[in-house]
Amino acid sequence: MPKTALKNKMEAHNKKSKHKVTMRMLEAVYDRGVGAYRTNPASVRPNVKSPEQWAMARVNSFLRIVSGSKAANHDKDLLPSSHPSSSKKKMLKAQYANDVFTTEMEARSRSMDMGLGGTIHVHEYNGQAVYMPAINHDEYLDYYEDLAERNAELAGEEYPEEEEGHSVDRLEALRVIVQEIMKEEFAKAEYQGEKVTLNKPRRIQGGNKKFEVFVQDGDKVKRVTFGDPNMEIRRDDPKARANFRSRHSCDTKKDKTTAGYWSCRMWEGGTSVSELTKSVEGQILKADEEQRMVYGWASVVTEKGEAVVDRQGDVIEPDTLVRAVNKFMEHVRVGKEMHKGDQIGAVIHSMPVTKEIGESLGIQSDREGWIVAFKVYNDDVWAKVKSGELAAFSIGGRAIKEDYDA
Repeated sequence: MPKTALKNKMEAHNKKSKHKVTMRMLEAVYDRGVGAYRTNPASVRPNVKSPEQWAMARVNSFLRIVSGSKAANHDKDLLPSSHPSSSKKKMLKAQYANDVFTTEMEARSRSMDMGLGGTIHVHEYNGQAVYMPAINHDEYLDYYEDLAERNAELAGEEYPEEEEGHSVDRLEALRVIVQEIMKEEFAKAEYQGEKVTLNKPRRIQGGNKKFEVFVQDGDKVKRVTFGDPNMEIRRDDPKARANFRSRHSCDTKKDKTTAGYWSCRMWEGGTSVSELTKSVEGQILKADEEQRMVYGWASVVTEKGEAVVDRQGDVIEPDTLVRAVNKFMEHVRVGKEMHKGDQIGAVIHSMPVTKEIGESLGIQSDREGWIVAFKVYNDDVWAKVKSGELAAFSIGGRAIKEDYDA
């Protein structure tokens, strides 16, 4: 293999192209060219006299694809992740989409789950702040590289080391993908007078379908309903997931305006039906104007021993709520207006109330849930509290949903 020639081509390309290539990429393209010459001689042009000549021609073609002067018709899996034709992009996008959040609490919780100590970093898109785990993009990408390396070791495979300079390309790829995720996930629209978020499935209470989602269909917004409310989605069972996707030809479902597309999305590996953002409201019961404090139930999960079903049709177990509250108070405590924008206050006092906690403290309550005292710093928000415009707490988070038997 002519490593010197490939290195020269790499350096010349990287000086003038925003999509960088590595020696590993070019060597892989070259090897494929040699293999194609030997196994498929009918594809070789008559003026090509050797496998090395055919392999170098393939490298040159690959570099033209990377630079954008030629349509991508081969080796898409080797293209830099930042390239629009890269087949890696779809895979990375699905992975990163689960790590982009609209609240700090969600991002910190995910960061803790990833072993990153609750550290997060922030982006903005059209005035919408979004949060991701890790101190910065570089540390976030390092997490997934380390994970891939460990998985390769467990599988007895060799993991290719990152080459110098490639980090610039991977960071650019992440920025591009995150921008696309934010554009798709947080796009707002209006449907029959209601402000809705596009491409975000939500549960329906009642009716003959389980979910609804709003999508852009030309210059109109379309409501798509899907899912049998009497059937369980067993997407965490690999065999059930594979059977469903095969029966419904999910790999061919590309039209977002159809129920089939969204049903298949619910059965994708690496995503979760249960990772839909939740919003549970509790009434503000007392306001202290002098200290700008508001008191009330941030969440009620049982009433007189009966589970409370929230607005998403879900039930939160008391022990689950306590664990979430403890994480929030340890790492976040931040409050925002309608989950958006800058901090407008903080949770000063927090008391999770369960039957067990109440009995141990001699407290009697017909409810289980979370009592808070929230201090409001922002003048405009405090005015809305006093006027009654803001009359309830709202908590946001992520959950793993399971069937509930009453």
